[in-house]
Amino acid sequence: MKRAALAPALALGACMQSHVETTAVAPVAAPLPRPAHIVLTEFAVSPDQVHLDAGIGASLRRAASGTAPEQAAQEEAAEAQQAITETLAERLAADGLPVERLPASAAPPPGSLLVQGQIVAIDEGNRTRRTLIGLGAGQSRVVAEAQLYDATDPAHPRFLQSFEATGDSGRMPGAAETMGAGAAAERVAASAATSAILHGYAERYKTGGAQNAAKAGGALAREIDAFAARQGWVAASN
Repeated sequence: MKRAALAPALALGACMQSHVETTAVAPVAAPLPRPAHIVLTEFAVSPDQVHLDAGIGASLRRAASGTAPEQAAQEEAAEAQQAITETLAERLAADGLPVERLPASAAPPPGSLLVQGQIVAIDEGNRTRRTLIGLGAGQSRVVAEAQLYDATDPAHPRFLQSFEATGDSGRMPGAAETMGAGAAAERVAASAATSAILHGYAERYKTGGAQNAAKAGGALAREIDAFAARQGWVAASN
C-alpha cells in the first residue's frame, strides 16, 4: 500500500530531474537596456562526448538495426543538440522577447543578448539497470554549459554570466523494487527483445540524450529568465 501511495509522487519527481548552478558572474553596475533580440546559437557538441548505453537492451537494438557505435554516438549528439536548442528557444520566446537562432559562427545583430552553449557530456547510462534496479542505478544524464553576453557591440561581446545544467533520468524504483526479482528478470528480457525490434528509436529517444538535454535546456531557461527579470526586461516568475 505504501508503494502505491508513493507512486504518483515518485513519478512526478522523476519527470523533473534537472539541476542548474551559476558558475561565473560579471559585475553589472546598472540594469542593462532591454535587448532587441535574444540570439541563441546552436550548442556545440561532439560525438566523443557521448557514452552509449552498455545495457543488454541497447546492445540488442543496435545489433538489430545494424547501427555502428560511432553512428549511434553521432545520432545521439545531434538529437541532444536539437533538443536543448529548441527547448531554450521556446522557453525564452514565451517571455515575449524575440528569439533568433543563429549558427555559432554568425555575428549577432547590435543590441542583442547573446546565449552560447556547449554540451559537455551525454551519458546514456544503463537502461537495463534502470529497469531492473532503478533508484538512480544506471542513470542517464546530459550536462551542458551556457554563457550570456551583452552584444551591444557585436564585435566585442561583454561576458555577463555562465551556468552549468544537468538533466537526468531520475530515481524511479525499478522492477526489482516493485515486482520482485524473478518477475523483474523476465520483464527485462522481454522488454529488451521486443523494444530492439519494434520500439528501438522511440524508446531510445524517450529515455536518452534528447530528453535529458531538454531537461537541461529548461533549467538553463529558468536561470536566463531570472537574469532577465533582474534587469527589468520581464516580470519575475513566481
